Amino acid sequence: MDDLNIRKATVDDSDIVYGMLKDMREGERRLDAFIITPEEFKRDGFGENKYFEAVIAEDKNKNEAIGFATYYFGYSGYCGRILYLDDIYIKPAYRLKRYGTAVFKYMAKVTIDENARRMECSVMDDPSLNTKTIEFYKKFNSIDDHGKHLYLHGEVLKKCAEF
Repeated sequence: MDDLNIRKATVDDSDIVYGMLKDMREGERRLDAFIITPEEFKRDGFGENKYFEAVIAEDKNKNEAIGFATYYFGYSGYCGRILYLDDIYIKPAYRLKRYGTAVFKYMAKVTIDENARRMECSVMDDPSLNTKTIEFYKKFNSIDDHGKHLYLHGEVLKKCAEF
């Protein structure tokens, strides 16, 4: 994907990522639950005491942000350090071009690079909104029986992290 750049988001990207996060919640029909302010988002993700981190996906040709992922590290009594992928989003005009796959694979690589043993995420199980996402996760044979949680670890994680 020569036209895509994925990098760690900086404080200068905070408003852009916040705007896409708001767009994502609107698309999920959950804007009423979106109560975080831009100031809180900036403080919590880019301030002195971070609660999450973010990556941003950019179209190199248009010099435009087209997506993001937010994540944080946690700990599991089973395997130790884990990366929890909280949100992943690609603007609608850029979907079905494998950009979401590239961001997902990038996050698997971040998991390994940061010495975490597992990447986890949850998916809304609303078929009207997330059928394609659920099908994407099923390709990794790591989604639970209810189609709500994904766990990538071991060889599956390593394979996913390969570009």
